[in-house]
Amino acid sequence: MKALTAQIGIFGRTNSGKSSLINFITNQNTSIVSKIPGTTTDVVQKQMELNPLGQITLFDTAGMDDASVLGSARIEKTKRIFDSSDIIILLAETDKFGTFEKEIIKEADKRKTPVVIVVSKIDLNPPDAAFVKDLNSYSKNVLQFSSVTGNRDDFLNGLKKILAEVLPDNYTENYLSLRNIVKKDDTVVLIAPIDAGAPRGKIIMPQIQTIRHILDLNACAYILQDGQYHAALNNMKVKPVLAITDSQAVKRIAAITPPDIKLTTFSTVYAADKSDIIEMAKGAAALNALKDGDKVLISEACTHHASADDISKIKLPKWIKEYAGQNVEIVRVCGQDFPDKLELKKYKIIIHCGACTLNRKGMLARLNKAVEARVPVTNYGIAISVMQGVIEKVLEIFPEALKAYKKAMNSRK
Repeated sequence: MKALTAQIGIFGRTNSGKSSLINFITNQNTSIVSKIPGTTTDVVQKQMELNPLGQITLFDTAGMDDASVLGSARIEKTKRIFDSSDIIILLAETDKFGTFEKEIIKEADKRKTPVVIVVSKIDLNPPDAAFVKDLNSYSKNVLQFSSVTGNRDDFLNGLKKILAEVLPDNYTENYLSLRNIVKKDDTVVLIAPIDAGAPRGKIIMPQIQTIRHILDLNACAYILQDGQYHAALNNMKVKPVLAITDSQAVKRIAAITPPDIKLTTFSTVYAADKSDIIEMAKGAAALNALKDGDKVLISEACTHHASADDISKIKLPKWIKEYAGQNVEIVRVCGQDFPDKLELKKYKIIIHCGACTLNRKGMLARLNKAVEARVPVTNYGIAISVMQGVIEKVLEIFPEALKAYKKAMNSRK
């Protein structure tokens, strides 16, 4: 799952060797290599195992110095990789380190993203000590690379050593919030309704990821549909410490959950682990202040063909209008089409999906844009819990978030 891997963006000038590097690392023809500038027309991604670090995702970006008309569209897509990259690899040919490369480092510094500088094409023009010393003033992590004469094992061993040093300590440790609640041998009930929106023969990614992390905590995951929840509670010899439900079933699940069993939603857990749940809980209070003509943005990180009862296209707009009792305007965006800060100012609230396909850094980048635009932001699970009247129960395991929601509500009175 891309969202749970270390994400590495490879940046550099057009024809600097980015595609050759990703092919060298993966030992596959992942990207097209050509002497013609601008051959990489879009972001190419490749996942691979890089033990002992585990899975990583490499992004081969289009050259950001492409001055063509089509190039401007490529550059916008390439820039988005900054927001989700845990590490940036910057390619530079010997004696070609100037304003362009410094701008890449500047963008990385804004996001506190570590940079590894790779000197490319060293078989054609090997760098001297003075050039390497100059690069070290921008990054202490400098490697040299040739797709012609380079030794792959030597290069990968050097790269792995650097990655182990610069990757965030918790880049593989998602679901930190569950660590505070679920202990070894605890039982957690996961309620996963199978409806028209569920993929045939599969369960959705938030449920898959949650199961995996409960197992990583050495706890027991008990998964069932909402219709079996009541019977399961009666039949279980060990009382679960927590029930996690799909947001769309939260009202009826809350009604039959005993007071001594904690309850939340998959999406609310995502708000804690992939974002800032305090900010999202606070933002949800804006649902109670919508007026006629207000604009609401529904943002979904992935792109899919909507079903007849799709949550973002059908259900959420319906629930928002019923809850607000107002003639509000709903705007929906999907995939990478998240508006810029100026565009966001049009909206009274942003309701984002759980972001199972984004890593934490990518989701925080979106949240920070909303905060900078001073637009309240929340996510599906928290918003639905507000509209279903069970928000305090759902946020009970996140006391600081519950406190933030109550404070925001009181300030709106």
